[in-house]
Amino acid sequence: MVWASIVMLCLLVVGLGWAAVRVAGAGLALSDAAETARQLPGAVAAGDLDATQVLIDEVSATVDRAAQAVSDPVWGVAETMPWLGDDVSAVGVITEHGHALTTAIAELRAVAAELVRPPGNGAVVDVVALADAHDALAIAADAATAARTEIDAVESAGLIPPIASGVRSLQRVLDQAEPGLRTAAAVTGVLPGVLGADGPRTLLVMLQNNAELRTGGGITGSFALLTADRGALTLHEQADSSQFRRQSEPIMAVPEGTTSLYGDDVARFVQNASMTADFAVTGALASAWWSGRTGTAPDAVLSLDPLVVRALLEATGPIPLADGSELTAENLVDRLLVQPYVHLKADEQTVFLQGVTDALFAALTARSIDPLVWARALAEPVSAGRLSLWSPDAGAQAALSGTVLGGAAARHSAAGPDAFAVYFNDTTGGKMDVFLQTAIEVQASCRADGRAEVTVALVLDSEAPVDAGQRFPPSVTGGGLWGLPPGQIGTIVSVSAPDGWSAAGVQRDGAPQPSVEADEAGFATSAAELRLDPGHTGTLVFRFVGPVQSEVQPRVLHTPTVHEPTIAIAPATCG
Repeated sequence: MVWASIVMLCLLVVGLGWAAVRVAGAGLALSDAAETARQLPGAVAAGDLDATQVLIDEVSATVDRAAQAVSDPVWGVAETMPWLGDDVSAVGVITEHGHALTTAIAELRAVAAELVRPPGNGAVVDVVALADAHDALAIAADAATAARTEIDAVESAGLIPPIASGVRSLQRVLDQAEPGLRTAAAVTGVLPGVLGADGPRTLLVMLQNNAELRTGGGITGSFALLTADRGALTLHEQADSSQFRRQSEPIMAVPEGTTSLYGDDVARFVQNASMTADFAVTGALASAWWSGRTGTAPDAVLSLDPLVVRALLEATGPIPLADGSELTAENLVDRLLVQPYVHLKADEQTVFLQGVTDALFAALTARSIDPLVWARALAEPVSAGRLSLWSPDAGAQAALSGTVLGGAAARHSAAGPDAFAVYFNDTTGGKMDVFLQTAIEVQASCRADGRAEVTVALVLDSEAPVDAGQRFPPSVTGGGLWGLPPGQIGTIVSVSAPDGWSAAGVQRDGAPQPSVEADEAGFATSAAELRLDPGHTGTLVFRFVGPVQSEVQPRVLHTPTVHEPTIAIAPATCG
């Protein structure tokens, strides 16, 4: 009996050792899979489909290695062991979803090959290929969403190091990949219709000017109406803000929260259409303004700012202008956001900027450019919120509102439970924001009652010359017409908190600052104004209190600006 017990104990020890080896091997395989998966975006962006397929095969093979460990007869025993049970469960979850995801992604290779075939006429988008890509992208997006949900629920704390490392690596990969797949699926479901796959459509392009900031990017000073028919694009008409008369009453109803923060000027001046964080409201406002002017509503509204054009020029090269000069990625900000307002009268500004739009459209649509080159060029502007799309069709809009193309509030919703959004709205009435530098500093902490607390400090710095009020014309300074002396920069700073958080006041230099609190687009939002003399710096500190939670990992989104803000974030662990 004693010998039998010793033999059984030895077998148990051997079994435990073998199970531990198999669990560790599975963890290493998962880490390898994550490392390989991180190389996929680069291969896709480069249009190297052969390399993409090799990487997909490698990811699949490493997931198979982990799956083989799961199928080991000892695995069932390991699941019952208190030391290894959580590790075994984690590997099982990952291998199940890893197989589904790699299978779905493998199907995308044929789709990618069709989309990146040698382009023909640059003015024609292959709407058939886009539509054909939708089903495969939707399947891959669903697989990625399921994998992200299940793998995010796996607690890496307490797992053995190889498993914990593999889990964290895969979580990071999925956090990056899933939103991109979801956006691609939504776009390929909506874009063919917008581009006239089923017949002629109109697309109103709303050009935002970041030299005069608004929540969504800048004032909507220029519009261009495109017609699309089976992917062929034509520039039909242009208009600037002077052609839309100020309304004595709002052109349409806007949500109460937006009016509380910014007043009813949001819907009385066309330039303010993108003051709201809800791009569904912005799109409807732009449509209403255009319809009021022309009598016909567009079939969709696309918003973009000049830095989107800069990204395209970095990929395509300079564009010749009518005056014999060239518009380049390097001189775009100065040529479009500074010089016209310093040197040209209002009517001359319109002529110049509309001429630039004509030249850009003619040049970009005449060039045969690989779709992946376009995609690579637009990736950063899209992720930064510089490009948004709205459709009056409820189904299409529902698809868009869950992606980064759905505007500021949609990006905020998709950014996670600890995401804060910072928005800037100019009150100067001129183009002074080319001189505005910003910094965002976020500090998380834990209160004695267990609730989380976050402060968001906004440091604004005016780099305008001391004599800006005398040196520049009213088109730059606002001319004092909106309550600020020429040369000052006035900004309404708004901070939107995650769901479940509430505003707890604003301070400037340690003293309470008057502020407005409201719910906009489903987010508790606090707003306060800051005015800066040339060469001066000011800081607003917004405080928010959240629910009881053990960890606070803030993220920050912000208005697309001319100069990218510096961002510093300090997370906190409670308990």
